[in-house]
Amino acid sequence: MNGFKQLLITGIVWITALPVFGQTQTRKYDIEVAGLRIGNMHITQTSSPTALVYDLISDVEFWFFGKIKVYYKTVSRHDPATRQLLRSDTDAKTSRGNYQTDIVWQNGRYDINANQYKYQRKATDSQPIEFTISRLYFEEPVGLNRVFAEYFGNYASVEPTKKGSYRVRIDDREDEYFYEKGQLVRIVKKNPIKNYTIRRVE
Repeated sequence: MNGFKQLLITGIVWITALPVFGQTQTRKYDIEVAGLRIGNMHITQTSSPTALVYDLISDVEFWFFGKIKVYYKTVSRHDPATRQLLRSDTDAKTSRGNYQTDIVWQNGRYDINANQYKYQRKATDSQPIEFTISRLYFEEPVGLNRVFAEYFGNYASVEPTKKGSYRVRIDDREDEYFYEKGQLVRIVKKNPIKNYTIRRVE
């Protein structure tokens, strides 16, 4: 009987030490320009035994010498054990047309095809991608010097500016991410006309 109890306790400890799958975490943000709300963003992280998935939706609409509308959705699927990116799809619908970026891991390499507004990139890469922009909404990039931007299909540099804040750059685009106690609370996106802010609402 004592042996059975010991076996049972050992089994319970082993089960509780396993990763918890089937969990979904959601982050919600308001998008603001000069203090005025022009849109919203939400991103979910869903874990299962077969995949770790990030699903981000951004929806913006405002008036600037005409109606400007930008809606995009990124779905990134990672290996749950290694965190390697397996596939990412970004669909953008804007006032100036529709655009798409696809990143697929197959045959030991990524096939990258980015076709966004005023930005195109077609490439292959055999280096596994682990940390993407989507993960920045759930994890602070401590010690990292670059992350992979699914929208552009390319790497962005990461530079800490002070405790809890990081400058993220790709080509001539620059954002600043602000964290409090490891949680992303705000993003400032630099723009030649007017910066805008993505602010967490819960």
